[in-house]
Amino acid sequence: MGPIIPICERALQYASIRPMMPAAMRRCGMATFLILAAAGCSATDSDAQDVPEKPAVKADWQKPDLDDRYGAYLAAQSARAHGDITSSADNYLKVHQADPTDTNIMGLALLYTAADGRMDLARDLANQLSAVKPGNMLAGYVKMVAAAQAGDWGAAKAAIANLDDNGINSLFLPLANGWIALGQGDLPAVERALEPLSDNQAFLPVYNFHSALIYDRAGLDRKAEQAYEKTLAGGGGRSIHAVQAAGRFFNRIGKPERTAQLMLDYAQTSGDSPISEALRKRLLVDADAKPVVVDAVHGLGEALFSVSTSLSNAQIWELSLALTQLSLQASPDLDLALVLIGDLFEEQNNFERANQAYAGIGKDSPLSYSVRLRVAKNLERIEEPNQAVLALKALANEFPDRPEPAIELGNLYRALEDYGNAVTAYDEAFSRLKEESDRHWVLYYTRGVSLERSKQWSRAEKDFLKALELRPDQPVVLNYLGYSWLDRGEHMDRAQKMIEKAVEARPNDGYIVDSLGWAYYLRGMFAAAVEQLEQAVVLVSDDPTINDHLGDAYWRVGRRLEAHYQWQRALDLSTDDGQAEAIRKKIEDGLPPFHSQ
Repeated sequence: MGPIIPICERALQYASIRPMMPAAMRRCGMATFLILAAAGCSATDSDAQDVPEKPAVKADWQKPDLDDRYGAYLAAQSARAHGDITSSADNYLKVHQADPTDTNIMGLALLYTAADGRMDLARDLANQLSAVKPGNMLAGYVKMVAAAQAGDWGAAKAAIANLDDNGINSLFLPLANGWIALGQGDLPAVERALEPLSDNQAFLPVYNFHSALIYDRAGLDRKAEQAYEKTLAGGGGRSIHAVQAAGRFFNRIGKPERTAQLMLDYAQTSGDSPISEALRKRLLVDADAKPVVVDAVHGLGEALFSVSTSLSNAQIWELSLALTQLSLQASPDLDLALVLIGDLFEEQNNFERANQAYAGIGKDSPLSYSVRLRVAKNLERIEEPNQAVLALKALANEFPDRPEPAIELGNLYRALEDYGNAVTAYDEAFSRLKEESDRHWVLYYTRGVSLERSKQWSRAEKDFLKALELRPDQPVVLNYLGYSWLDRGEHMDRAQKMIEKAVEARPNDGYIVDSLGWAYYLRGMFAAAVEQLEQAVVLVSDDPTINDHLGDAYWRVGRRLEAHYQWQRALDLSTDDGQAEAIRKKIEDGLPPFHSQ
């Protein structure tokens, strides 16, 4: 169960402005095409069939220890399939060292070293690859950033001069050439470079935002203000990045009242969020007026970030990761890039790498609080619950008015089946709520579960009823309370109706269907119970309780052989000693006469 207030992930709106992808880039094979194109491979090369469209990280993944060229290639391919960026890069580098003339392998080594954040190696590979493939996209991007950081704007422009202007280049090249022109001090060239984006409705948000950043950096306050206002009025205008950049600009030109209105508008859309609170302090209390972009090199980082966010999906995550790492190389203070890197690793279940990225975000960042919650959640995911508890307690002490750390702590204790401490944490969360709303049904529900499990039924029942008061048709609550009443022999008619309502809402939820079958069983409606419980077993075949329930129902309708089969299956699945002993007794003796509740 996640926190009440969404944290991190896409909810952080790290995409300063995320344009729509051109139609050609939304086609089925575009993920493979983009990865291969970035790596310098042809989509018709034999290697194309080996590109995994949906890499899946396995928690127990171990990279093979293979030293020869072919073994290293197979290890790299296997690592790609498991989302292991580091091992992919290491093994492609081994293959490249064995055969430096293979440009396809050189391109893959470049892609994965860049995605792994090893930019020194990526620059060397980019120089090698561009010498034989001057139109390679990623090599051009890497060389451009390196030249810009060296102050050689002519070389930066030349690095991308041979790139086709289709695909993601149709977005990136105008942005890059605009920032390069600014680095050269050629403002008319800036406007000419950006002009193609103004004709594309999908790219208008990006055009407006980067125009604002460029004019802001150039000191053209009137044009910058116009571009910021267009940004704020358009798509993506309420992202944290746009709000932060515009607010700093308004503070700098002596319009703090516009910043105050901007924050009021932002708070109305984001609610009582930690990010909104941190931004308000930064922009209104501290009156931060520092430009978001300090020079044209950082502007290139922003351009790369704008492109990488438009690519950040499961199919082309490696390319998005490589571009985001490169954006961070150009703009080291871009915290949103670190968030995106962490988010990409999280989507691959690589929670340790995600936390390494989040560690780069300082406590003074508006993103810090939400990211630290994410770090704690990832610690739980990598089975370091003690560290997660310490992190959440520290955050709760540091922010005594925020309920989220206590909520997450309660969720963690509940997952650990430490229900007493879960209740204590949830109680603390309730004490921190400023006001109650219908979205807090989940907090009443999770505390109710913990109370019921810790044998505090009176309080638990009140929490479940309160959750239903806030969300009357919530099937999870209807099921849990209804089943609890059935189990206690209380409010039988009402409990059955509640569970029937829950099944109507979630007919494919095996646990809820099981509750209905068990309700019928407890009331002596055995034929109806069998029908529901058979469906429940189809939906959730490996749950011992559901199989046990079906065995009981079979026994009552005289299907004794099938009853023994279901009980034996339940026994094989059970990990609870008490449940297992009860099932063994049924297998040996059958069921006693039934007494309806």
